Amino acid sequence: MNRISKAFSLRVYLPHYGPIVKLGLPVVLAQLGQITVGLVDNMMIGHLGTHELAAASFANTIFWLVIIFGTGFSYSITPLVGEARGDFKKLKIGSWFKNGMLAMILMGILLTVVILLLSLLMGKMGQPSEIITDAKSYLWILAASILPMMIFMGYKQFGEGLANTKVAMNIMLLANLVNIAANYILINGKCGFPAMGLNGAGYGTLIARGFMAIAFFWVFRTGRFFKPYREMIRKSVYCLKDFWRIWQLGLPIGSQLVMEASAFMLSTIMMGWISVEGLAAHQIVLSLSTVSFMIYQGIAASTTIRISSLLGEKRIREMKNSGWAAVHLVLGIVVFMCILFVSLRHILPTWFTQEPAVIQLTAQFLIVMVIYQFFDALQIVFGSILRGMSDVNIPTLLTFVAYFLVSLPTGYLCAFVFGMNEVGIWWGLPAGLGAASFLFMLRFRSLSNKLLQAGKK
Repeated sequence: MNRISKAFSLRVYLPHYGPIVKLGLPVVLAQLGQITVGLVDNMMIGHLGTHELAAASFANTIFWLVIIFGTGFSYSITPLVGEARGDFKKLKIGSWFKNGMLAMILMGILLTVVILLLSLLMGKMGQPSEIITDAKSYLWILAASILPMMIFMGYKQFGEGLANTKVAMNIMLLANLVNIAANYILINGKCGFPAMGLNGAGYGTLIARGFMAIAFFWVFRTGRFFKPYREMIRKSVYCLKDFWRIWQLGLPIGSQLVMEASAFMLSTIMMGWISVEGLAAHQIVLSLSTVSFMIYQGIAASTTIRISSLLGEKRIREMKNSGWAAVHLVLGIVVFMCILFVSLRHILPTWFTQEPAVIQLTAQFLIVMVIYQFFDALQIVFGSILRGMSDVNIPTLLTFVAYFLVSLPTGYLCAFVFGMNEVGIWWGLPAGLGAASFLFMLRFRSLSNKLLQAGKK
């Protein structure tokens, strides 16, 4: 009984809540600002018509499947820098930056080529023929934003590895304003520009991401915080071993995220097999769910920083407690977000469309989304803990099991075999996320207990 009481004592976790929130709050604010722009994009596009919203949904699904891989790839920099910082290896910090930025640029070029190749296959994915041309044009514009986005992510993840999350927050919030202004001008044809409709939203995104890369480059070159690290970088050299280590971590992390994104992408494609209204409703709910997703990601980002730093300092017990503290925080946020979504499920769809069929389907999808929120939050935070411990290969295998052997088959069976149609596709998502969260939790417990046992020897 005493062991159980001790295990659940808040006093064990209280020292960790503050640092996680302090590191995570700027990330959450930046991510929320970014998602707010995404919501505004979809609202603007939605008011152009259901056709444009469906085209954007299709193009964004393909784009995010690729860019999420690049985002995951960039996550490899944070734990490496964080662990070097915790272990006071200054020259190693410089090496991780130099080799990391080279890796980001090469990955950005590669992903741009992948997007262009995928665009050639859009007409063969079973989507409504009337949206293909607009979706393809929009996707080509988004492809041009990948390289500046990867450069920004390299700077961002390096800064987060140094426990600085505020610079990225400020730049992203400014970029959001740039995006909104550019969208308004280019979508509607203001200030002497022609009305570009859906393509105008794409150009607005491209302008904002270019601004993000240039702004972080300028801050890095002139900012006081980065001054001592600029000297470390100057003294470091390009190193094939460190460059390859980034790829060894980045490829599995990117694969994990892309498998999760694939479940959503393939769900979107299956939704297109049923109806355009279902596809539009699907896009609306994904946009809304991204708000809470980015909050969880903010906590996850700070958790990775915290875990990697404590691991570098060899404080394994505190590392384990910090991980569970992050779980507590994210579960509290989930409860609040679920109450919000359920209460507003009939109101939120009207922000995007006035089509009765789309509004009705969106309200149904939101109920399922509330269920999967719990599992989504848990798999995000447990995944971030494992990344902080530089554990990526086994979690990649577990991710494959959760999404390809559980989520997608469940969604297909519910929709097309059990006759649940559009809403049936959504039931596959909580099944996959639940499997992922459970498997990641077991992995974290196993690894942390092994490290504790090794420390006692």
